[in-house]
Amino acid sequence: MKRFRRLILPLLIIAIAVGVFMMLKASRPHSKSIEVKEKSWPVAAQEVQLGTWPTNILLYGAVDALNYSVITAALSADVEKVHVIEGRQVQAGELLLELDDADARLDVQLAEADVAKARAAIAAQESRHQADLQTLPSERKLYQLVQAEVKRLLNLSKKQVSSQSALDTARQSAARQAISIARIEESIRTHTSRMQELEAALARAEAALEKARLQLDRTRITAPFDGRVTRVYVAQGHRVNRGGKLLDLFENDSLMFRAMLPAIYVPQVRQALAHGEALAVSGKVDERKVEGHLISLGAEVRQGSGGIEALFLIDQGQDWLQKGRVLQLRLTLPDQENVMPVPFEALYGSNKVYVIDDESRLRPVKVQRVGEIWRDGNNQVLIRSKDLKNGQRMLVTQLPNAVESLLVEIVADD
Repeated sequence: MKRFRRLILPLLIIAIAVGVFMMLKASRPHSKSIEVKEKSWPVAAQEVQLGTWPTNILLYGAVDALNYSVITAALSADVEKVHVIEGRQVQAGELLLELDDADARLDVQLAEADVAKARAAIAAQESRHQADLQTLPSERKLYQLVQAEVKRLLNLSKKQVSSQSALDTARQSAARQAISIARIEESIRTHTSRMQELEAALARAEAALEKARLQLDRTRITAPFDGRVTRVYVAQGHRVNRGGKLLDLFENDSLMFRAMLPAIYVPQVRQALAHGEALAVSGKVDERKVEGHLISLGAEVRQGSGGIEALFLIDQGQDWLQKGRVLQLRLTLPDQENVMPVPFEALYGSNKVYVIDDESRLRPVKVQRVGEIWRDGNNQVLIRSKDLKNGQRMLVTQLPNAVESLLVEIVADD
């Protein structure tokens, strides 16, 4: 019996353990299989619609002037009166400033006296010449008479009728008369050269007079053109030296907008200029309209600038804009074909966008930026690509994790 108990007890323990194991296995929780679902990203999209659009470029630059004048003193003098202040609009010929003209007036009087003296010398030479012309025949006749007297006395001397002293006196008279005739003839021969010399002296005196009068006129500083005074350097009572600055002003009609044109747009601008197309800029400053047109591209490229300087003559606003004022204006270029305006958020890098395929997955497309356009109150970029087709949906949301085949969900259409 004891032996039977020793055999049955281990079997019972094993049976109980197996029973407990089976019970625990039957009562364990059953895990459900979880299906992993791919996440879709909510995005905005825009339908691709290629067409013809103008290019607008936002340019930043400053107001400058083609015709800018720094007026300086032509002589040393005291400032007598200043008639303008900075910012004043002036008309061509308007009196701006007066210098003391006392010294200049004295110079004019001295020059006038020199002219009068030169003219008197010419008149005197002309009078002498006329007298020589009238005197020469008489002098020659007188010389002939003296010569005849010499011959007569010489004959008488040979006959020992006349004295030697009388003959010598006659010969002296003939020599003096010959000298007088030679002097008159020399005066007549040199008349032309003497007149040229005197006329040159007169011309020199008249030039000095003109210069003195010009210096006198320069004591009254007038505006060379219609413009605006930008700076006045002197005041009444100041002493200015020759070449000293008096004031600065620029011509209204020469006011221009100087801006840097990005290199990407230079070929379009050059082509438009070559075809004679007018390229205009426009914008608003202080709620006032500013307009202009392109007149030239710069001849020098500044190192590290990434573009070329463009000059635009201002057509509207030149009467109130200030030189040096910083502006931002839009340049309108000729229309581009097969292009589409999109928000800047649609661009990834500089030349890539994403289109959304029929399975709502992203597909990258390389594009070319051809310009910008101001549309619906926003600045947008114009793109072109042979891989873009009308009707496609383009991603216009900037996703930091945008990659090819990313699943998206269109929640808004632009």
